[in-house]
Amino acid sequence: MIRAKTIAWIIHGYTASGAVFGVLALIATAQNDIQGAFFYLLIAACIDATDGLLARRFKVSEVLPNFSGAYVDNAVDVLTFIFAPIFIIAWVGLLPHILWIAVPTLAGMYAYGQVDMKTDDHYFLGFPSYWNIVAVYLWWLDLSPTLTVIAIVIPAVLTFVPTRWLYPSRNTVLWKTTWALGIPWLLMLGWLLFQDEPERKWILISLYYPAYYVLASFYIDIRIRMGTKAATLEGEASPE
Repeated sequence: MIRAKTIAWIIHGYTASGAVFGVLALIATAQNDIQGAFFYLLIAACIDATDGLLARRFKVSEVLPNFSGAYVDNAVDVLTFIFAPIFIIAWVGLLPHILWIAVPTLAGMYAYGQVDMKTDDHYFLGFPSYWNIVAVYLWWLDLSPTLTVIAIVIPAVLTFVPTRWLYPSRNTVLWKTTWALGIPWLLMLGWLLFQDEPERKWILISLYYPAYYVLASFYIDIRIRMGTKAATLEGEASPE
């Protein structure tokens, strides 16, 4: 039992470490090291993508019933998916006016205020506040202020639209495809962040995964609304 509790606390510590990288991202931003800030957020995203798998594998909620890793995870996510990337967007001066930060900030607060933010069949309900991804591409692509505003308004609006979005570490549907495409994408992001001036063509190529994620999420939501059971969409075993 002691061994099980030790493992459980290590996993909780692993989850909480994402917050450390979120704070490091804020510090790096204040030091004008935007490249480093996004690299810290990438590490935090990798932790977020894997801690739940570990927690379920070792039945952490059963071993430590009085401590919620889910609460810790949500706190880390708000920092690394919402506050830190929005701070970077504002610090770099990508928006035509500072008050535009209210759009992603309020959308993120709404997302995390929903009781059913994560559905019983393991999907996010509404755009899952991946503002870290929005921010890094806005920084790389250096769009006009008008296009930047459009790029934050669209996902903000989608936050309020109750459609299912893939939850990569929990979905049984398309999970093999999602991970097979997602792991190379994360490695590609790391490679691009190690370059002072990455080529625009590689940045555009890396958009393959966000495009897949959006299209796959909409496809699954439409199929489920049409009455197709999620389990019949792809005959794959659960990632858990």
